Amino acid sequence: MTKMSQTAPISKQQLEQAFQLFTQASQRLADSYTELQLQVEKLNLQLAAANSGRMQQLAEKERYAHRFALLLDTLPAAVLVLDSAGRVLQFNPAAGALFAGLSQGDAWEEIYRSQVRMRQDDELHLHTGRVVSISRQALQDDEEQILLLLDITAALELKQRAQRQQRLSAMGQMAAQLAHQIRTPLSAALLYSTHLGRGDLSADQRQRFADSSRTALLQMEQQINDMLAFTRGADVDRSQQIDLTQLTSEVNDTLAPLAAEHGLTLGLEIETATPATIRGNRSALLGAVINLGRNALEHCGQGGEVRLRLTESGEEWRLLVSDDGPGVPEALRERIFDPFFTTRSQGTGLGLAVTQAVLLGHGGSVSVERNGSGGARFIAHLPKAENAVATDAEEPANADDTPILRRAV
Repeated sequence: MTKMSQTAPISKQQLEQAFQLFTQASQRLADSYTELQLQVEKLNLQLAAANSGRMQQLAEKERYAHRFALLLDTLPAAVLVLDSAGRVLQFNPAAGALFAGLSQGDAWEEIYRSQVRMRQDDELHLHTGRVVSISRQALQDDEEQILLLLDITAALELKQRAQRQQRLSAMGQMAAQLAHQIRTPLSAALLYSTHLGRGDLSADQRQRFADSSRTALLQMEQQINDMLAFTRGADVDRSQQIDLTQLTSEVNDTLAPLAAEHGLTLGLEIETATPATIRGNRSALLGAVINLGRNALEHCGQGGEVRLRLTESGEEWRLLVSDDGPGVPEALRERIFDPFFTTRSQGTGLGLAVTQAVLLGHGGSVSVERNGSGGARFIAHLPKAENAVATDAEEPANADDTPILRRAV
């Protein structure tokens, strides 16, 4: 008879331990499930908030897009969007009104060729007579471009009208000032001419009245010539090549007798290591610089000194005229180049105005400052000539490249 094995019975304590372990596992599972539910609820809330924010952003973008579309439609400036091939992708009503027959897909090059009469800087002159300013901006990594065109026809007409009125006003003012300037010598000439008709004059008196009348007439002629020179100053023929070294020496030679007559010293310095050449009108520039020198001589006292100096600075030549007179007060430095402004009772007020006009016509300028002695220093700034070729009359630079120094008294 076979003997069967027997299993030991489970004790009450073991059952209680097993049940306790089962209870603990169940509790942990329930806690994990509860925590998972909380996480799911939290994620649902976050997702709902994100969806709400995205919907708000989309709604805001739609509002912006709608407002931008309305703005683009009502914008008075013409707007065109071009693709990478230069064809019209989009345009607003102002562009359609500006370019007749404009439609999507048109090539901008064809529109430009058929409707633009000419281009001047950033302005397009259309065949319709309108004038528009144009600006271009790249979009989306240069794949597309946006063109902005603003109709400036009315603004240009107003500007031209204002400029015409300004010119007429200036012409009227200058005419009145010229008439005022001429009145004195004209009255003197008429008075002297009237005396010449008297029968009781001696030969000496008749000659004196004739000389005085001639002087008054010459003064009027000079004023008229100065006015003509002033009006021509801005339109200078710059086809001639001018050697400033020779021109400065000629100014010195012209002013030397006048300086000697008034007991003044005239000095000349040429400080250039390279040929001093510019393009311009030699006679006009010579007269302008002589005006500066004559002005300096007239403001020097007895025994005074005037110095002419030619030098270079960067891309320009500088011709300096200095005197040891009283100088120009700072308050008057902006006015002394105005036509008919003068501080001398016998001055016409056109000499410095002519000088400024001529220098501006040569692409330069003129300025005034106080020199070391307290007098005035006028500086004529002249741009260097491009591709200037030395002439046979120019003096070679010294071997050691030191500035050439010349002085004349």
